[in-house]
Amino acid sequence: MRQGMKGRRISLLHAFYQRHQLFFLILLLFISFRLLAILLFRPGGFIADASDYDFYYAWGQQTPMGKRVFDNMWTAYPPLFPAIMLPIFEWSSRLPAWIDPRLFFHTFFGALLLFFESANLLWIYRLAGKISGGERTTSDSSPLASFSPATLSALLYALLFTPVYTMLGWFEPMPLFFMLLGLDLLLSQRSKRYSIAWLLSAVVAALGFLTKLTPILLVPIAVRWFGARLSWRAARAEWFRPSSKGNLLRPVIYSGLFVAVVVAVGYPLVRANPALAFSAFRIQAIRAPWQSLWALLDGYYAAGVVHLRMDNLVGLNTPLWQSSLPWTWISVAFLLIYLWLYTRPYDWERPRTPVAFAAISVIVLFLYSKGWSPQFLVWILAFIVLLLPTLRGVSIAIALSLINVIEAQIYLILLNHQTVWLLWGTVLLRTGLLLLLLVEFLGQIWPKPQRAQQLRRWSANLSWLTLLVAVVGAIVATPRAAEAYRARRWSEHPCQEAITLLHSQAAWPNRTIVTGQIELWRDFYPWLRNEYDIRVLDTYSPSDEDPSAVAIQKLSAIGAEGEFWWIEYRSDAGTTSIPVRASRDAQRFFALPNVTTTDRQELGACLLQRVLFTKTDTALATLDAAGGSIHLLDVRTMPFEPETLKAGGEWHLVLYWLADAQIDESYAVFTQLFDPSGKLVAQKDNLPVRGLAPTDRWQPNLQIRDPYTLTVPETAADASTGPYELHIGMYNDKGRLMLTTADGTESDHLTLKLLPE
Repeated sequence: MRQGMKGRRISLLHAFYQRHQLFFLILLLFISFRLLAILLFRPGGFIADASDYDFYYAWGQQTPMGKRVFDNMWTAYPPLFPAIMLPIFEWSSRLPAWIDPRLFFHTFFGALLLFFESANLLWIYRLAGKISGGERTTSDSSPLASFSPATLSALLYALLFTPVYTMLGWFEPMPLFFMLLGLDLLLSQRSKRYSIAWLLSAVVAALGFLTKLTPILLVPIAVRWFGARLSWRAARAEWFRPSSKGNLLRPVIYSGLFVAVVVAVGYPLVRANPALAFSAFRIQAIRAPWQSLWALLDGYYAAGVVHLRMDNLVGLNTPLWQSSLPWTWISVAFLLIYLWLYTRPYDWERPRTPVAFAAISVIVLFLYSKGWSPQFLVWILAFIVLLLPTLRGVSIAIALSLINVIEAQIYLILLNHQTVWLLWGTVLLRTGLLLLLLVEFLGQIWPKPQRAQQLRRWSANLSWLTLLVAVVGAIVATPRAAEAYRARRWSEHPCQEAITLLHSQAAWPNRTIVTGQIELWRDFYPWLRNEYDIRVLDTYSPSDEDPSAVAIQKLSAIGAEGEFWWIEYRSDAGTTSIPVRASRDAQRFFALPNVTTTDRQELGACLLQRVLFTKTDTALATLDAAGGSIHLLDVRTMPFEPETLKAGGEWHLVLYWLADAQIDESYAVFTQLFDPSGKLVAQKDNLPVRGLAPTDRWQPNLQIRDPYTLTVPETAADASTGPYELHIGMYNDKGRLMLTTADGTESDHLTLKLLPE
């Protein structure tokens, strides 16, 4: 007999597994994926750490300081949540901390939420099976028709991104668990007269209310589910008659049990200071609205952060935001709307009705709520996969998820509230989609079939139109958002002044920046990539040469190409760790006899200096000036290309001078450009350095950088007919200075042949 019963149980278990085999596979992948995500994923990605886990962790760190919630600390959460979370913090603290001390708390708390989230998948699977009642959400010809409604809903929830992300950063799966379980218990065993599932539903709703207020919505739903009709006739004929199907016995018991559990479980947790039991309500009353239509109307465009310490009990009595909105009338209006929706004569015999009305209640609550936080979306998604597991439902779910990302990660973090128009767009779009979902869910249970079809048709058409408008809006807004991001990064750049200076200098022949810091390349490249070749000094040698020698060799090669800028973050700027070797090796290069640094400046967090490298120790020409000799060490020019010789074109050159003694007189410099026919086509005469450095103010043995820009007129000859000539010299009112070239030739000017490249 026992063996037969055992075989029967095994057979029943096998049949049960066969019937739900696909769901078990989904559940296994669901749990394993999220478990590994807890260990290896960090919400926020590369944008920023975005997780309330860090807030919970910081909250737990208050306990060693003698801070006790509902004693000398307030909280925006009902008491059951901290009663669960804080012991987990204490248990995780018993383990020696890892390099990142958040590891064990995040893992333990995430594992707890994984339990609730896995149960949520189970409740979605069960609820979808109960509310389908033979209904098909897809046509028989659709590939999705091979899935049962329960499996399809579970699969869609498992594949959505937002529930995973929410579980990794917020405790939202916990109250959602109580909400879904309470609904499942309400729908369970209704045909059995003495079923206690509905009593357990009241207990679950109360526990959910003690973790987050939202599950209290189960109470009015239960009242209607038990058959209570809301009319004067029902009040006279049914409410108080035990034999009537619409009597209030079970609604009263359900409501009373809900209150009893709230008091019995909640009071011991808050008895140290019962007044703080209502701190969650008080903080909502005094804080600013956030990321909602109310926030936009009230002029608040920031995130929903409460700027009040949890141990500041006095601050609970002080408004944190002076709202201009009539909240009393707003509350009355939403209460009347909800009562009107609640009292419609829906068919409460259908299992779909309580689930759909729960979704409607949640949407109305979020529309009324002062603020919107990204984790709220998981509530909406759970009901979308239950009630609208179609292409339209999935499209709306994806759109709402993307809106979350745009608002929470792009607007609030990347753009730092700089584009209020973007917040308006996300809030209006989300509000519109929630209203359309509200209409859709009402259409699924509306008492009049014809009107129900109209509601669903309107919702469908307007949903697709809204999604199309959202796509077009995103395409139009992307360039503006990108420009806003660029403007923000520029406003926060530690070296704005340096970049501005380099922009102004980019037209000269100096088109190279050298640094020893990859961080500086990273921070300068977006702004100067078109004007400069930015190089990072690498001192590695595969043949194990001395790094200093390698650095000098590479800097010499760069210097031979032309002058360059050496830039590094100041060691006291706190922007990056300074690679000491690269900086030290550069200083050794700067100390070489044929290397000179000029224009040394500290601009913002950056130190920059221009590096002048003379190829040889022999001057191109030496001028006999009053008081000493002036050496023309080098001439650097832009490439002499036909494009630069067109009419109106600008051609740049830099002269490098050095006086070996104090010069007694001031001399002007002339630069003259002759075309192949010998005609003077461009000339520039001025005191050195555009008049800023007269020769009689030069310091001996200090190299002078003297830039010039020549403009080519329309009468210039074609460069292909022969070489151009550049004449360089000095003069004053006594005439031109004689000079001696490197080959010993004497003249009143230096002549350089210029061949187009």
